[in-house]
Amino acid sequence: MTRALFDRLAVGWLAPDAVALRQAPATVTILVSLVVVESAVAPERPALLVTAGLLVALAQLAGILVPWRRLRPVWRATPPIAQMTAIALLDIGTGLPMAEFDILLILPMGMLALRPERWGPVVALAMCTVVLLAPAIVDVDRRQPLLHAVVTLLVIVPTVLGAHGIVQATRMQANELQRARDALDVRARQLRASRDTLSSIIEAATEQAIIATDVHGVVLSANSGAARILGRAVHELVGREIGDLVDDLSPGAPQDVHVGVPLRRLVGRAAEGGTHVEEWRVVLADGTIRFLELVATLRPGLDDAGPTLPAGYLFVGTDVTPRRDEQRQQDEFIGLVSHELRTPLASILGYLELIRSGDHVLDEEQSRYLDVVERNANRLRSLVDELLASAQVVVGAPVSGQELDVGDVARGAVTSQAPISRAAGVQVDVQADGPVPLLSDPQRLTQIVDNLVSNAVKHSLAGDRVVVEVRPGAAPDGARTALIRVVDEGAGIAPDELSRLTERFYRTRDTKRRRVRGVGLGLSLVQAIVDEHGGRLTIDSELGSGTQVEVVLPDLTEATTPGP
Repeated sequence: MTRALFDRLAVGWLAPDAVALRQAPATVTILVSLVVVESAVAPERPALLVTAGLLVALAQLAGILVPWRRLRPVWRATPPIAQMTAIALLDIGTGLPMAEFDILLILPMGMLALRPERWGPVVALAMCTVVLLAPAIVDVDRRQPLLHAVVTLLVIVPTVLGAHGIVQATRMQANELQRARDALDVRARQLRASRDTLSSIIEAATEQAIIATDVHGVVLSANSGAARILGRAVHELVGREIGDLVDDLSPGAPQDVHVGVPLRRLVGRAAEGGTHVEEWRVVLADGTIRFLELVATLRPGLDDAGPTLPAGYLFVGTDVTPRRDEQRQQDEFIGLVSHELRTPLASILGYLELIRSGDHVLDEEQSRYLDVVERNANRLRSLVDELLASAQVVVGAPVSGQELDVGDVARGAVTSQAPISRAAGVQVDVQADGPVPLLSDPQRLTQIVDNLVSNAVKHSLAGDRVVVEVRPGAAPDGARTALIRVVDEGAGIAPDELSRLTERFYRTRDTKRRRVRGVGLGLSLVQAIVDEHGGRLTIDSELGSGTQVEVVLPDLTEATTPGP
């Protein structure tokens, strides 16, 4: 109760119209002094004491009755001036030889000095000077009145100015704090509005599955899009481990039974603060199969209004089933057309060979025509082979694992590329210290090295060197792996294009500018084969510093047919 009363008094004391409250201490002090003087000494001028008492009383009454809020701030100096005048009358009326009552100036002087306006300390000092010099002017029998006035002023002046300075500094700090508080309030309102807007957007995103989990992968919240795509109500998703909601699509994983995915595989690079993107299969309650592209990111904890959401992961899923179906149909069509084109191409090349090996002699112009036909037929056959190989990988042609030496495969691929590299003036070297055994598909492995070496040669200049390194390795679990690294000294690749190199039919700006032949299938085919093997493909490049492509392939444990 005492604290509440103190708080109310503090608030009331600072109110602009609390003139009566602020002058009450000085009023009480002056009136008590008047009573003491009347009872203790015989004043020389009693009428002045009565006048001083009336003046103080009237000033206090005015402080109560006058509507100060309506008046200009300068009028609030009237009560302190009246009180200081009453002190002068008290000092003169008493007629004592010592200045016993000058101490009473502190309270009204403080009221004026603590005013934020500049006139406050000026009026305070002026009135103090008048009060201190009044006994000398009236000729009161005072000991050294001028000396007393000067000494007292030397004390009062810094006091008044210091008090006013403190008020100004405090006021400035209060204004700055208020501005900061206002800015924080505005920011808080903006954050609340943004949070509410984001919540509405998340809930309205029915085409996206948005799921928040804790650090252990337990679902904490999910939107309506997640319920639609996963075929479960929101309350059925909350509390479950997200790894139990999807199936593993990696080679060798069972394709006919549900197997939960470990959280470390779901989050991948997101565990270190990056972004991990991968496709997963979802089997609905009615047996419908959907494919979900899941983007995982690290999510900080939220302690704002509402229930606390601890730190964990945020998953944003997109149903890519229609896209996969469309891509499968396109790949099947490409595979069919490519296969059908190979027969007439074989006939064209066969008859070209017969014409060249026949007994009749061709003139120079006919030989030149046949060279053009043969060159373009071979180019078309190479394109058809790439299209067919890409379609076979995506559609899911069977892969057979055989024990082979990756170094021999690399040397064979480099040998097959020798005419092209010699024509380009590029030296290609294979570095393989001893055999590098691996259980893999020789055709798929050859396609990987062929495409990597072909790309390196295409993007190198005459006199450059391409190095193909083959090294044995081991996975964290001890499984056998093989590393194939192709390093060139070409022009390099822009950083903004690195992430798109494995897209089908994507060609870099430099490739288009230099009119390098190709349709952009090589690296997409390599990526597909690496994924089919359960391996890893990384590409590092800098403009002007060449490119390094690294492939790590594990053993194929069994013949596999990639699932849909």
